[in-house]
Amino acid sequence: MAYGLADVVQQRRMIDESPSTEEFKQVQRGKLDALLALAEAIDCRRVRLLAYFGETSEPCGNCDNCLNPPATWDATEAARMALSCIYRFHQVTGFGFGSGHLIDVLRGKETDKVSQYRHQSLSTWGVGAALSEQQWRAVIRQLIALGYAVTEGEYNTMSLGAGAKAVLRGEVQMLLRQPAAPTKRSKSSRSGASGSRRSEAEADLDAAAQARFDALKAWRAEVAKEHNLPAYVIFHDATLAAIAAAGPRSVDDLHGISGIGARKLEAYGDEVLRVVASAG
Repeated sequence: MAYGLADVVQQRRMIDESPSTEEFKQVQRGKLDALLALAEAIDCRRVRLLAYFGETSEPCGNCDNCLNPPATWDATEAARMALSCIYRFHQVTGFGFGSGHLIDVLRGKETDKVSQYRHQSLSTWGVGAALSEQQWRAVIRQLIALGYAVTEGEYNTMSLGAGAKAVLRGEVQMLLRQPAAPTKRSKSSRSGASGSRRSEAEADLDAAAQARFDALKAWRAEVAKEHNLPAYVIFHDATLAAIAAAGPRSVDDLHGISGIGARKLEAYGDEVLRVVASAG
């Protein structure tokens, strides 16, 4: 099933704004929640489907999830960041905001709305800079699908849902589907050319910077494997390419590079410098 965050928000809005009775709306919300839970499931779909009708069963071994288990990642911290930011909106501003503004605050993006409400002063400002906008949309979509966050009103502002407090307290591990990275085909690949091509992130690197980039990717893969995380959670390719191009020699040189916040600098700064130095 192909759908995005905007589709989830729109379906909920259609239910909320329909002229039906509240009882009927509640039934429709339940059906939508069940459908979203089925779509986002990482376990056997047959078990999920039969459970909706009150039946218990064992994994079927034949559905897509059983045959090809989806790639997942531990999104517990990402979920806590998002839910904490939603809570801070209500606590500090007095009302909620939509998913777009939520993502901007999490990623530390300067916008007119951020300045208007002074959200750059929130404790959650920029804490999620390591994830891309697409990745955050996937996280938020799944939080809504699982009922940990809800959208409300004409402007689809976000509030905490049932069970959100348990996630914030660290009592729930959030294993979410790993969002698929978008693929871009180069002109050469479209014309049938073969062979490996440099990614967009590394397209402008010279030979020395390319060597640093390759060394950084290898180091990132080791760290990701050690902590059982997707590589992009450590650093994105674009960030590694920026580091490789800059060739930093000190921690101060890492300041200002997109994707390296205070926490990343503290956690990985020395190692990044070591890898860059070893690559020459």
